[in-house]
Amino acid sequence: MRISAIRGAIQVESDGAEAIRLATVSLFERVLSDNKLCDEQIVSLFFTITPDLMRELPPLAIGEAGWGHIPMLCAAEAVSDFYIPRMIRLLAHVCRDDTGQPVQHVYLNNAIASRPAKQS
Repeated sequence: MRISAIRGAIQVESDGAEAIRLATVSLFERVLSDNKLCDEQIVSLFFTITPDLMRELPPLAIGEAGWGHIPMLCAAEAVSDFYIPRMIRLLAHVCRDDTGQPVQHVYLNNAIASRPAKQS
């Protein structure tokens, strides 16, 4: 077994508690399914949210969905030239069988794998 880090992001439609909960759970379930993981393989989850998402916290949503045993942390993303509104980002640390298969990073609902280039 080895530890891997899997990135993910999802853009939320609105700053509503239910929208944030649904987006968070959807993102996490996709990380699990795309990487053929079970929740026992999750070491920890680190979330960031943009400051315009205030109605719910991703770790609470994951806990309420039945994964409260996973250690989680959440932080506010800094506003910068690279800011994308209503974004939840995830960094999942996982134990994987050493199968040689690359991790599958997950980007949903207009989230992009890399941030836009800074405009001069």
